[in-house]
Amino acid sequence: MSSIGKALAGLLVIALVAAGFGYWRITGTSKKLTLQQLEEVYKLPNSQFTEIDGIRVHYAEDGAKDLPALVLIHASYMNLRTWDQLVKDLSPKFHIVRLDLLTAGLTGPDPKNDYSTERHLMMVDELTRRLGLEKFSLLGTSSGATVAFRYAAEHPDRVTRLVLINSAGLPRTAQTDPNRAKGDALNRWIESHHKSHAYWHDNLYANFGSIPPTDELVKMVYDMNRRVGLEREALIYLRNYHNGGPQAALEKITAPTLILWGLKNPTVVHLEADVFQLWLKNAPTRVIKYPDVSHYMYLEIPNKINADIAAFVGGEMDGELRYLRREPYVATMTETKAR
Repeated sequence: MSSIGKALAGLLVIALVAAGFGYWRITGTSKKLTLQQLEEVYKLPNSQFTEIDGIRVHYAEDGAKDLPALVLIHASYMNLRTWDQLVKDLSPKFHIVRLDLLTAGLTGPDPKNDYSTERHLMMVDELTRRLGLEKFSLLGTSSGATVAFRYAAEHPDRVTRLVLINSAGLPRTAQTDPNRAKGDALNRWIESHHKSHAYWHDNLYANFGSIPPTDELVKMVYDMNRRVGLEREALIYLRNYHNGGPQAALEKITAPTLILWGLKNPTVVHLEADVFQLWLKNAPTRVIKYPDVSHYMYLEIPNKINADIAAFVGGEMDGELRYLRREPYVATMTETKAR
């Protein structure tokens, strides 16, 4: 073999090894898990299940039922367990209800294959009514905040206060869509079928600020997102997603609203907090932006975030609420580090 041929053969071997490593890194040991297997590991002592229009919905209640009610809605790819610390901190003051949305946690598939925002609104409405919650505060983060503000717009008589953390739901361009296709076609195809532990590790680290995610969180997100059948359900959800006209919805909201944002958020930039406040023209609002934290800041600095949520829901921030737009309050480093 000529020297050129040997060089080409060597390059081919290197390319094959690199491709094999890349495939292993993406697929890892992504063995699918059943709901029963996940339930054995991640079910809470107080986990409950109820059937809502054919969907087996997982939820939990904490705090005395005679306390003011607070309903929590998690982000995409997350589940109700991500609120564990908030529940621990706030359940002495509030009756807290949290649920797993479709494609998340221990909630089962929808027999109607309807993975729309409207379906989530129905689930929140039916569950809260079954639990006897006539009025309640509502908190959502990321895509869960979209469900929260849409619900507050449609049910102003039921939502007493609204908290939005790094909310999704504003209009997107091809460049600002957080779900836009990334990487080459081969890697996109592989990742659509096999999201490894390494994939979720990198994804979470990219959306945390100065405080990294715990190994336990990475493993839980990895496990929950390799459930049997989830790929098909998530694909239906993405294909049918629409923002439902956020400006019109936000203008219908009258409940006092707290908007919390991480200044290092790469997924939904902090300037969107100002758009939310501008469009919430019929609701008294307050915006707080936190330095050095990112998309999952309620997991990064839970003590500070949870204290602000408790103060707002408990009425302690009422003197700081304003109609229409005002300059946001930026938390100091001292406050941020007081965890």
